[in-house]
Amino acid sequence: MNSMVWRKVMILSAVFLCLGLLTLGCKKEKKSIGEGVLPPGSTMESGGIDTFSLRTYSLSVDSVIAQNPQFNLLGHYNDPEVGRVKASFYTQISLSGFSPDFGDFDEIKIDSMVLAFRYSGIYGDPIKEVFEVYELDEELSEDETYYYFSTVARKNQNLVPMENNEGYILPNPTKPSVVGNDTIDPHLRIPMDTTLARELLLLASNSPSNEDFFNAFKGFFVTVAGNTPSVGRGAVYYLESTTPSSKLTVYYTQSDTLKAEFDFLISSQLIDFNHMEFDRMGTALERVIEDTLPGQEAFFAQAFQARAKVEFPTLNDLPENIALHSATLELPVSYFTGNSLYPSASVTVGAKLFEGDDQVYLLNDNVEYNQQRKAYIINLRPYVQNIINNEVINDGIIVSPRFFNTTTERIMFNGPNTSNKSIPRLNVVYTEF
Repeated sequence: MNSMVWRKVMILSAVFLCLGLLTLGCKKEKKSIGEGVLPPGSTMESGGIDTFSLRTYSLSVDSVIAQNPQFNLLGHYNDPEVGRVKASFYTQISLSGFSPDFGDFDEIKIDSMVLAFRYSGIYGDPIKEVFEVYELDEELSEDETYYYFSTVARKNQNLVPMENNEGYILPNPTKPSVVGNDTIDPHLRIPMDTTLARELLLLASNSPSNEDFFNAFKGFFVTVAGNTPSVGRGAVYYLESTTPSSKLTVYYTQSDTLKAEFDFLISSQLIDFNHMEFDRMGTALERVIEDTLPGQEAFFAQAFQARAKVEFPTLNDLPENIALHSATLELPVSYFTGNSLYPSASVTVGAKLFEGDDQVYLLNDNVEYNQQRKAYIINLRPYVQNIINNEVINDGIIVSPRFFNTTTERIMFNGPNTSNKSIPRLNVVYTEF
């Protein structure tokens, strides 16, 4: 027996579960890492149990850059877990042609003007909204950094006619839109003031370049009015600015008979940014941010606002003389299938790696949501191996919605002390020599 090399295979499942020696007839060895932390009823018939604890909570985030987003965000909803969310945006518009010839302006009749955006998604349940659009009174600058709380001076007049409730719209991101005789993809179409339409045509005819037009017309602030929806109601719409069908169109008649239209473009080449307003007072998210202890029951990640933190206090107790085979973290979420406040399709995972360095380094930028398990399954093997090798510090990981600064998604994770069925757990498989 003295000439044999004994090797132990361990499995940690939010718990170090000893599988015993590989050689028959050897006695299983009891461990003591985090002893007494297992919840009642979790004892396993292993001959010895080592517990592995997780510490979970949420971190508040500020100063998130919101310019040049993938989607323009518009709408508001009232989340029972994270509070009230309102989304608006600022954007430039550009010319579809320089110095266009509209003929005699005295013979032009403005029929209508519509600001249109193709839907790319929705977060929440659609309700009727009062949409408002304002002309900017301050130029958007490429040299400026715009955060989600940034504002730009605007004029006071709402450019959406309200006499006949034109701006009171029930958005439908799934129903095709009809424009004239054409049926197109679902769009949000906001009617605009026809007096401004005439002014814009005149500015376009006198603008030999976009720079000239920007100097004369600085852009729009698009928002929603009205009271915050009741708890559990409302939605934010994801609007595309990267498709030719998202634009401002003036429909007009020349010489009483000739129907025509002119487009002002809204594209990814222009300056735009989302303006977000949050109120989490009295919510579960606020409690977790102010006191980490409630995070053991539930913790959150929310676009623009909060990131989830998972710490592994006893990970340093792993022996150094091991061969690590796998390290997989499972983070289940609290979500009922069909709920419109759905978890993010994917998340990013990062970590602080070096003492004295506040930089968060990306470990994985696309961990997908497992619908069957209602959880994110994260491969942490390289990270855990580096901790074992004393090459990085054990500061835990940070989890965020992948599109952190261009959606309004939030994720409610189950904590270790959750009353729900599934708990977060780290599974580590290794061989000790």
